[in-house]
Amino acid sequence: MDIKSVIENQSIIFNMLKKSREDNHLSHAYLFYGDEGVGKKEMAYALACLEYCPNDGCFECGVCKSICDNQHMNVNYIGINADKTMISKEQINNLQEEFSKTSLVEGTRFYIVDGIDTASMAAQNSLLKFIEEPINSTPTIGIFLAKDTSNVVPTILSRCSLVHFKAIPLEKSVMYLENNNISKLDAILSASLTNNIEEAKSIANSQDFEKNKELFLSFMEINKPKDGVRFYLDNLMFYNQGKNLEYFLNWILLFLQDALVANNKNDNLILSPLYDKIIMYKNKNGKSLRDKLKIVLDLFSKLKYNISAKNVFHELIVKLI
Repeated sequence: MDIKSVIENQSIIFNMLKKSREDNHLSHAYLFYGDEGVGKKEMAYALACLEYCPNDGCFECGVCKSICDNQHMNVNYIGINADKTMISKEQINNLQEEFSKTSLVEGTRFYIVDGIDTASMAAQNSLLKFIEEPINSTPTIGIFLAKDTSNVVPTILSRCSLVHFKAIPLEKSVMYLENNNISKLDAILSASLTNNIEEAKSIANSQDFEKNKELFLSFMEINKPKDGVRFYLDNLMFYNQGKNLEYFLNWILLFLQDALVANNKNDNLILSPLYDKIIMYKNKNGKSLRDKLKIVLDLFSKLKYNISAKNVFHELIVKLI
């Protein structure tokens, strides 16, 4: 858990929470919402560290480490279990039961519910009274984490202070990755796949990344159907893994979007290290770029809706080349 990076990237939110605590104006309930990887969970733990750290939130001392490792008695976290797709009512009930017991540590008690937007209406409704009236008199702060607010019941929304986490700018992620000895192209490609900088770093250093990159670059140079067929047959097993195909489609989208706006400078291109390849591709496919972009967008949607990776990959070869 890289709290310091999140604080740097979401400094406005952190400073707001810190000021609220200093002024004794913290809300009894927060809803942190935004895309995956933007730092919602880390910020929840950061707030708990601010409350208990003897060094005003150093994130390095024993107290901070105990909080971040879920070892602090006054900080409770529940998330979606590995074998489930949503927060269960049973988890909510267990949380409330835990808070019915007196803590051995004085101070504000925190509970973090990661994925409140996945919980059933019954599970969410069971939280309402708990949010407003904690079981005992101990000060309590609830922090709910969600991708968006559309699946959170209005009664919970009305009881929470809403905090929106914006996506981390791509340029900032790329700069961080370059500072960690990752080439600019690899940094751009990996950062384009996630809002989580540490995850992007892991992707760039993963076993399949280099192969995926090389295949992507070679694919963008194919212009004959027979070569497309050979590419399909040679790489079907690799792209039968949905994650590899998702990366592949994502990078093709970036390439095509750049090709649409490319001119005699590479200033506005996301994949700026590939400027020469992009210009060459545009010169060959200029009139069909928008159609190709639509094809890839449609295929991306199909992959998201669990159409088999094999079928999506086949359709990509047939329609794009």
